[in-house]
Amino acid sequence: MKQPTTTQKRDFINHSNKLNYALVRAVVLLLMFAVFAGLASAQIGTTTLDVPGTSPWYDTGIDVFAGYELNITATGIVTYDVWHGKSADANGGDWTGQNFFSDAVLPDTRIHSLIGKIGGTTDVGTNPPVPEGVLGEGPGFVGTLYDEQVPTSGRLFLGYNDEIPGFSDNADSFHVTVTVVPEPSTIALVGLGVLLLLRKRLADRDDA
Repeated sequence: MKQPTTTQKRDFINHSNKLNYALVRAVVLLLMFAVFAGLASAQIGTTTLDVPGTSPWYDTGIDVFAGYELNITATGIVTYDVWHGKSADANGGDWTGQNFFSDAVLPDTRIHSLIGKIGGTTDVGTNPPVPEGVLGEGPGFVGTLYDEQVPTSGRLFLGYNDEIPGFSDNADSFHVTVTVVPEPSTIALVGLGVLLLLRKRLADRDDA
């Protein structure tokens, strides 16, 4: 059998290397496309909005992925009894000192506070709340300052934890800033893709 010449071997190696580079590039591009598509759909960045205290839930229009971090700050005062001038900031609380009401939107969460959930609708009882932002304040508690990872993917809803029959005498809203931060592994994948593409370009330049 005729043995391949040195030139043929070199051509074969070069051809294999080009195929490997092309395969790596295709995989990296697909990976980066998937990651960036996810980042885009999750609306990474900061959004400001006003969450009214006149209804249980408010659709923020922000979609998040499981594992992403939510940073939320809330300012302002919501009046929960216009007839007697009773109000509270986003940390909530009741003037009587009783802070948990069985007929609230989230019964096990501090009354008159800013609350959150992922997924569902603006109807009460749809989808579980976000992890509590302060230990002991109850599931879904957001308050004036929130920084937690979300366990599920979906639309972010923020709301006001009043007694369900008691929204008719409410007024005002909280001014809220929401920042969505991707999980570290997502950022790492983007960085890995960029490094692999850079390595390939440097190798192509050396071969030229």
